[in-house]
Amino acid sequence: MKINNTLQFLSFRKFSSGDLILLLAKFLAFSGGIILISMVFLNLFSIIGRVVWGKPIVGDFELIEIACAVSIFMFLPICKLKNGNIIVDSFTLKLKQRKRLFLDFIGDILFGLVALFFSMRMVFGLLDMVRYNEQTMLLEIPLWLPFGPAIVSFLFLSFICFYSVFKNISVIFFVRED
Repeated sequence: MKINNTLQFLSFRKFSSGDLILLLAKFLAFSGGIILISMVFLNLFSIIGRVVWGKPIVGDFELIEIACAVSIFMFLPICKLKNGNIIVDSFTLKLKQRKRLFLDFIGDILFGLVALFFSMRMVFGLLDMVRYNEQTMLLEIPLWLPFGPAIVSFLFLSFICFYSVFKNISVIFFVRED
């Protein structure tokens, strides 16, 4: 019996934890990109409708505000995973790699704690939005809806920060500096 090579590759491929984290971060970033691209087209159709027929899409700015906020949150995990955040390294350029990794270790701990704190506070904000049934003015979209993807993204960001902490610990303490 002959097994299809593609199926064999998929069934026996072992994913490391880093591969799975990267895949999830890419999925969130891709989803955020799709949201942004769809908002560009929504804005384009609204402008065309305003110019040609004199009728824009009602509430387009509400949708764009919500979509931009959600997509920004969805880009944060991949940015952290790829070390895309802004760092000022003018003071640390002359330090040894182990000392820079130690500073990154401290920064990742702080960043992870802040992201975890923000995600917990956003859960309380979500509960308040649901309790008071706050909605947008024109389209009456419940304001709690964008909190879900934002909270998931922030929790995943804090997980990535703590993953980076453990990765840095292994390099700091177990890799010899030659």
